[in-house]
Order: sequence, then structure tokens, then C-alpha cells
Amino acid sequence: MNTSSRYKLARCRVLNMGSPTVRAVLLLAVVATAWGQEKTSAQAEKDPHRPVCTSASCRKIKSFLKTHYCGESPYGNGPDDGCLIRPPKKLGGGYSVTADFHCEWSEQKPQCDQHGQPPSEIRSILISEMRKLGLPAEDEKQTYFVVWQSSSSGWSLAEAYSLHVVGDDMLLCQVILLVDRSSRLVVLRKVPFQKTDVDVPNVTTWSLVDVADVIGAGQVDVVFKADAYENHWFEVDRVQGESFHTIFSGLGYFL
Repeated sequence: MNTSSRYKLARCRVLNMGSPTVRAVLLLAVVATAWGQEKTSAQAEKDPHRPVCTSASCRKIKSFLKTHYCGESPYGNGPDDGCLIRPPKKLGGGYSVTADFHCEWSEQKPQCDQHGQPPSEIRSILISEMRKLGLPAEDEKQTYFVVWQSSSSGWSLAEAYSLHVVGDDMLLCQVILLVDRSSRLVVLRKVPFQKTDVDVPNVTTWSLVDVADVIGAGQVDVVFKADAYENHWFEVDRVQGESFHTIFSGLGYFL
């Protein structure tokens, strides 16, 4: 039994347990507590991408994201503390953009423009990883690239994204990874080559937002925007050596 439970038990022993008023108050307290726990659990289950954020570190990350990458809030159909996701004008962590792309949709067709090209070594690594994910050779020409290079760490963040629309279907594949000068790599996100409905795609993709110390602990974290049809949220990864784990998921908006 923890300290809080022992304290509550001691209080109950002091009270006159035979009093109808006391019994009623205690019953209401138990019901309210149970209802609150069920509500919290239901909220987390209802929206797995936005679990309840109660720890000090989670609240600190959430505050950082809202301060640096949130526009209009609330936005869309919720959540109440959500926001329109806005990338920063300048990247953090000493990173700079050397390749990027932008897509616009017109008459159910994507029109994508590539700005800058990845170094040949990074391009080869990305294409190799995409082939492992099942990307056909004929779709390689419809692959677009993002590369963020660091002047200090020696690591580069790189993305390859293939998008092809055929009739009512959308064919896509994606990989986002960290790669260093010796070609060591850490795959952060991947979407195996697949076909999905062009109007209501049943797949989650990601885009890079920033590299920043989101908790003020001297760590460099990768901030993503996750997109699943009309649902959009933040994810934050902490990278340590050649491993990583997600330390936050939440905010954003849905339509």
C-alpha cells in the first residue's frame, strides 16, 4: 500500500463510519474516482496518437511544441488543446536543408517539385532502403528526396518518398533515416510499398519538422508531423547512438 492509500485509510478510521452522510460522501467519491479513471482510459483508447500527457517531461515537450510549431489553436475538429502544425523558418540543431520537395494536388493527381538533389551516396542508400521495402524499379523515377545535413554532428537526416496515382489507387513508399559519413544508418520511419485508396488513404506517413532539444536536457531530438488521412499529430524521437525511441505523440489536429 502506498503513502497516499495509507493516508486515506487513516482518515476513514477517524470518521464516524456509521453516519449516513459520511457513507454517502464516500460513495460519491469512489464513484467519481472510478468515472474519472474510466474517462481517462477511454480517451487514451479512443485516440492512441494523443495519449494522456501527465508526466513533467511530457508536459514540457508539449509546451515546447506548442510554442515553436503551433499556429492557430484549436484547429479543425479538435482536440481542444491541438493546433495547426507549422514548420519553423530555420532548422535547429545545426542542420541545414540541402534537398527538399513540395507536392500540390490537382484533379486527384500529385504535382511534385524537387528542390536540390541529395548527395549520390545518400541517394544510393535511400534507394536501397526503398527497394527493401518493395519499391518497384519503375517507380524509382517518381521518388522525391529530403536531406538535412549537420555541420557539426556528422549525421544527416534523409527521406525518400515515392508517390504514384493510378486511377482510384495511390501507390506509395517512404523511408526516413539518419546516416553518418561512414554510411552507418538508423531507420526512423518506414512505409512499405503499398496500394491505398486515393480519396481515403489507409496509411500513415511522416514529414520532418525540426531537430531540437525539446526538453532542455542537452539532447537533439527529431520532430515529425504524422499524417493519417484527416488526422495529423506530432511525434518526437530521441536518438541515442544507433538507437531511438519515441518520447512524445500528440497535439496537431483532425478534420
